[in-house]
Amino acid sequence: MIPPNAAPPKTITITYPGAEEKVRKQYVYQTYLSPHEHDRMALVPGNRLVVKFKDEVVGEGQAILVEKTTLERLSDYDAMSAGYENKGAQEKHVLQTVLSGVRKPEKSEFWKVLFRWL
Repeated sequence: MIPPNAAPPKTITITYPGAEEKVRKQYVYQTYLSPHEHDRMALVPGNRLVVKFKDEVVGEGQAILVEKTTLERLSDYDAMSAGYENKGAQEKHVLQTVLSGVRKPEKSEFWKVLFRWL
């Protein structure tokens, strides 16, 4: 079996404008993936990540938590660790990006990815 960090790094792109400062300064950061993105990347805990903010490469990290979640399970701590001002801003951005085009976004599952810098 090949360990998850032996494969080439997978790229995660952060697009939320208010997250730029936090993505560069926080040791642990959180982001979200749609089910389609997760399936395409086959992301698992331990994978190395190339972290981009919009088009600029910010650094390299390692996924430490990859789990399914819903909007109602997101907390204020999730919002803070993902660089949002508050939970409302987080939900609005997730609805517009990760859950865009989903029929019932309030009930839909998506992936929460917590990673640390290498």
